[in-house]
Amino acid sequence: MRKWVKHEDPDNKYGATFTLGDKHSDLPKGAIVSVTRGENFNIPRLMINGILNQFIMKSLAKNENLIYAELTGQLQGGVGQTLTVWRDPKLMNTFRTKGFHQFSRRFFSWVFYSGKVKAYFHTWKVESIPTSQEAEAYAVKNGRYFEGGKLIRKANYRKID
Repeated sequence: MRKWVKHEDPDNKYGATFTLGDKHSDLPKGAIVSVTRGENFNIPRLMINGILNQFIMKSLAKNENLIYAELTGQLQGGVGQTLTVWRDPKLMNTFRTKGFHQFSRRFFSWVFYSGKVKAYFHTWKVESIPTSQEAEAYAVKNGRYFEGGKLIRKANYRKID
C-alpha cells in the first residue's frame, strides 16, 4: 500500500502538506484533477475536517485509480485544500459518492456549507499535474463556489487560456 508523506512548511509552523504518489507521473489520456478548497474554517471545523481527512486518506491510499493526491492545511485563515488526480473520471465519481467519503459529505456538510466558510469545488481534464497554487487559482476562478452554504457561482467548464 502506498504511504502518505508529510511536508512541513518551514515558513509556517501551522501549515503542512501531505502527498501520496509521484507528482511527476505520466498521465494517461483523460486524466482529471479534482480540487476541493475551504477557506475561513474556524477551529472546530478545521478539527472535524482533519479527522474526516484521516479516514479519507486511508481510502485514497488503497485506490488504484488515484494517481496523485495532495492535502494542504493552514491554521491561519482556516484553509484546507485537497487536490487529487485520477485515471478515470467515472471511478473518481464512484469514490466520491460511496463509502466514507459519501458519509462525510452527507453528515458533515455543515463543515463546508455554513458560517463564514468559502468553498470551491472543481474537476477538469489535465495533461500534467498542476502545482497546489495553480490548482487553487484555477478552482477559485472557475469552480463551483459557495459562501456560507449559499451557491454563488456554478463551475465554468470552458477552456480558459
